[in-house]
Amino acid sequence: MTKIIMLFFTFSLTLFGMSYAKFKEHTLKHSKILQSQQLSLQVTQQENNILLRTANPTLNLEASRFDEDIGNNSFGYTVSASQTIRTGSYMNGIQNKTHASTLLRKAFVRQGKVGYIKALEGLYTDYVYQNKMLSLLQQEYKLSNKVTNMVKERFKNGSDNKVSYLQAKTETLALKTQMYTVKQQVSTLYYQLLTIAGFRKNVSLDKRFIYSVSPKTKNSSKLSPQQQILQAKEKLYQSDLSMNQSSFQNYDVYAGMEKEPDQSILRLGVNIPLSIHNDRSEERMLAKLQGQQTKLDNEQLSLNLHSQKQMLKASIRELSAQYNALKTLQKEQQELTSLLQEGYKIAKGSLFEMMSAKNKLIQTRKALLQTQKMINHQKIALRFLQGDYND
Repeated sequence: MTKIIMLFFTFSLTLFGMSYAKFKEHTLKHSKILQSQQLSLQVTQQENNILLRTANPTLNLEASRFDEDIGNNSFGYTVSASQTIRTGSYMNGIQNKTHASTLLRKAFVRQGKVGYIKALEGLYTDYVYQNKMLSLLQQEYKLSNKVTNMVKERFKNGSDNKVSYLQAKTETLALKTQMYTVKQQVSTLYYQLLTIAGFRKNVSLDKRFIYSVSPKTKNSSKLSPQQQILQAKEKLYQSDLSMNQSSFQNYDVYAGMEKEPDQSILRLGVNIPLSIHNDRSEERMLAKLQGQQTKLDNEQLSLNLHSQKQMLKASIRELSAQYNALKTLQKEQQELTSLLQEGYKIAKGSLFEMMSAKNKLIQTRKALLQTQKMINHQKIALRFLQGDYND
């Protein structure tokens, strides 16, 4: 039953093409790069466990021999143990540091993932664009070939000269050459996408742009990946400041028993470092300065992001208006080209006017496609800055 389902799934992909949503889902599930980044979270957790673990106690055993008189020997022994203990402020600082380290690693992993999705959408957009460009060139080639045959017939009938025929033929051959170039680009992008997604076999991909042409954009209060990283860094420097609040970080508690021939001694004490030459004030100042610097960087980043978001939104609105204007222009040029072709066909039109109209129509179609691609890239950039890929 499972094999039948898999065969049907494979057949469906081949026949209809995998949608971008399914392609993205498969990619995020099988990407070795993302899996490796996810493992880095476990690495950080283990590093935190190492940082938090308590130091092992020290056991000291010592045997002694006492010579009171020649020939009269006695033995004694000393047993002691010591344990290094962290100060309260230092321990709290370490706990804060492990928490901040986890947040920072998560922010880096998230940045890697959203950057991966952004690159994937950009690559997919380029793949769709090149496919649509190839389809457009095929249509243009068909149209140009039709015009060339019309000129050829008039050349045979003596209604037109050889120069006109060769000019039309040359343009048609140039379009054929462009198709080969675009086919190579499509093939390169296709196999890049398969590699990223982890496919070992060829699958058919849906050749539609991810985002439609629309001037509407939504506002988002989510943080960008870089903002999340800077916030985590601020917490990390705060933990460094907390770790160095005390002039010393550790002290040793020890206990021991000493047995001599005529007495027993029980010892209990504390070894406390004396902060004479180093009270960790430099470390505190360094952490404070780094925190202030990161806070300023975060504030500047917020200003930059606001400006970039507004710029992208304005660009999307302008490109959408341009796209609609080009659609109207294409409709008029299509009608003009058809009329000129009919006129030329019955020897009532100019070859120059017909070829000029055809070429202008082709350029408008290419401009439409280019505009649609630009809108998709702008929306991808905006979604990245708004943190829409964070989930």
